[in-house]
Amino acid sequence: MRFAKLSLITLFSSAVLLSACQSQPSNTITFTPPSPSVQFNAANQHAILNILTRDARQQPEVSSYVYDEKIFKLFAEPKPAQIFDQVIKQDLNGKGFRIAATPAQSNTNVIVNINKFYADVEQGNLRYKITANVQINVQVQGAKGQFNKNIGSTRSQEGALRANNANIQKVLGQALNETVQNIYKDQEIANAINQYSN
Repeated sequence: MRFAKLSLITLFSSAVLLSACQSQPSNTITFTPPSPSVQFNAANQHAILNILTRDARQQPEVSSYVYDEKIFKLFAEPKPAQIFDQVIKQDLNGKGFRIAATPAQSNTNVIVNINKFYADVEQGNLRYKITANVQINVQVQGAKGQFNKNIGSTRSQEGALRANNANIQKVLGQALNETVQNIYKDQEIANAINQYSN
C-alpha cells in the first residue's frame, strides 16, 4: 500500500513537472518565397526603377490564435515588406529592368503596398479553420502617367482539433507563393513601366 501511494505521488509530481516544462511555441514563422524564372528582356534596360515597398497593414502580426487560454500572436520572418521588396526587385531585375541605387537616379517609381498578409484562425473544441489572405497593390509612376494593379491570393484549410504554427505557416505560405507566382507571371506591370517611363 505504501509503495502504491509513493508511486502515485511520484507519478503526479512528474506530470506536474512535465506540464510546467512544456514550452510555448515560437511566435515567429519563416517564409522563403520562390525565385523567379522570368525571361530577361534587354529592351527593358532603358527604365531605371526606384522601388519602394510599404507595409500598409493595420497590425504587425500575421496571425493570432488562442494558446493556453491567451491570444498568441505570430510574426513573419522576414517581415512582409522585406519579402515583397525582394520579390519585386528580383522579378523586375530578372525581366531586364535596372534598379536605381538612389531615387535621384531613377526615371520611374514602382511602389508596392502590402494591404493584407494575415491568416485568420477560427477554433472550436474539435475543429479549426484557417483562412489566409495576401493582397498587394503595385503602382507604377512615370513622367508619362500612372498604373495600378492589385495582386493577391486567398487560401483556406480546415482540420481536426486545434490549429498550430505549422498549419498557419502552410496556409499563409500557400497564399504568399501563389501571390508571388502571379507577380512573376504578370506582364502588365512591365508594360506600364515601358509605357510611362521617360
